[in-house]
Amino acid sequence: MSQSINQNALASQVQEPRPAARYGRGQKIFVLVTLLFSWILANADRMAMSVSIIPITKEFALDAQAAGLVLGSFYISYALMQLAAGWLADRFGSRRVLVFCVACWSVFTSMTGLAGSFFGLIVIRLLFGLGEGGFAPASTVTIAEAFPKPERARAKSLIIGASFLGSAVGTGAIAALIHAHGWRFAYHAFGLIGVAVAIVLWFAVKDSPVRPQEVRTKGLFRTLFGKMVLKKTMLIFFFSNIVYVGLISWMPTFLMKTRDIDIVHVGAASAIPYLVAFAALNVVGWLLDKVGQGRDRLFMSIGAAMVIVFLGLMAVATTLPWLLAFWTLSLVGYTAVYGTVFAIPLKHLPDESVGTASGIINFGGQVAAGIAPVVIGMLVTAGKGSFNLAFAFLLAAGLGALLIALSWKSGE
Repeated sequence: MSQSINQNALASQVQEPRPAARYGRGQKIFVLVTLLFSWILANADRMAMSVSIIPITKEFALDAQAAGLVLGSFYISYALMQLAAGWLADRFGSRRVLVFCVACWSVFTSMTGLAGSFFGLIVIRLLFGLGEGGFAPASTVTIAEAFPKPERARAKSLIIGASFLGSAVGTGAIAALIHAHGWRFAYHAFGLIGVAVAIVLWFAVKDSPVRPQEVRTKGLFRTLFGKMVLKKTMLIFFFSNIVYVGLISWMPTFLMKTRDIDIVHVGAASAIPYLVAFAALNVVGWLLDKVGQGRDRLFMSIGAAMVIVFLGLMAVATTLPWLLAFWTLSLVGYTAVYGTVFAIPLKHLPDESVGTASGIINFGGQVAAGIAPVVIGMLVTAGKGSFNLAFAFLLAAGLGALLIALSWKSGE
């Protein structure tokens, strides 16, 4: 990436590098494993609603549009928290932000099991989003503190790959727990695990050395947000995440209603594409570190094109094996986009700005995540149960990601 968003571009805001916390090899592994497990849990908690919305819809007598509001409400507060938490982690270090986030989302995960009304469920989901929203940008700061730049794409890909592992665990575990004990028990169990993870995280992550006042992040957000290259990266993730979140939110319902699969087998079938995507994302991270220099646009364009092609094939697939195969390949394309957009700050920006930049990028993706489930719910309602309009909406979003990726230039 050119000097326009490199160290020289931020010289007026950042005067010297952040002193990196000292992590030995064993400590790096410990922090990486802890972050991975924390992010698996976060995504499992998030995916739980995609499966539990089925019994919740029955209990609260919700239509598809109301169910879409429940699925999407989380992402509103989640998106807003990206911006605040990224800045806070850049200014004060990642440790306190990370532990607060895990403890907060775990409490509200458990409280989801206490919801007694549609309104209460929406409020709890919004508060849950505040907890999870800060984890992604804060964990990016932790990686910048613990790993040198030539290792960061692999480390970040492993961590964000937990979104796929979490989706696999979430759909499978929540389906089994719901089947055995009901959806409310499942949320209490996940919340208790999260509190334990927050305690471990406190010991895994080191405090960041406090920087002098003159090198803190005053004006950094405005500088970064004014960069066209970051705006385009954010938009690429926005359109890509419409596809991804739209699919993960509604796929269990889609499989049950159009393929007549019971809730336990929905969880098992859904796990396969996510596990393949996790492996693919780690390959993407390795390629970005080894041969990805100057090839950001290529990675994002190929990924977006794969999403469109295989999403279109999903829409016309007539058997479950073919549908799962096309879904898996579409997710593999998404990993090329996903891994690249989050490697850009870590590989090309000063350490003092990676949290804020990641927050900006992820803000776009999570605004999309808030929109996608709601719009799909409205389209399914308008189509009287048909998902054809929903697939057309997702294809249009995929095309938007591809067009912007093709126009992406590092020098902007």
